[in-house]
Amino acid sequence: MNGDQILQELNQLDLSYADIAKAMNISRVTVSLVANRKGHSRRIARALAIALDKPVEEVFPDRPKYHHRPDPAQRLRLLAAVRDAADAA
Repeated sequence: MNGDQILQELNQLDLSYADIAKAMNISRVTVSLVANRKGHSRRIARALAIALDKPVEEVFPDRPKYHHRPDPAQRLRLLAAVRDAADAA
């Protein structure tokens, strides 16, 4: 997926880069940079994949360094944080 596709799918889920950023205590620009392949962060890539409910390999097939599965508890905590940030917005 490219950055536009990631953003489009997030919007379909009523989520945004700002929601991801708020849940992670980082800037929206940082999330956008990773989604658009202008920045590198396995943690942000995983957060985007979790928010989209897709494997990171599907969201970032061109970034093999990101192809690592977090433990299920970490995934659930991050997903809850993203959803909470979206609800608070």
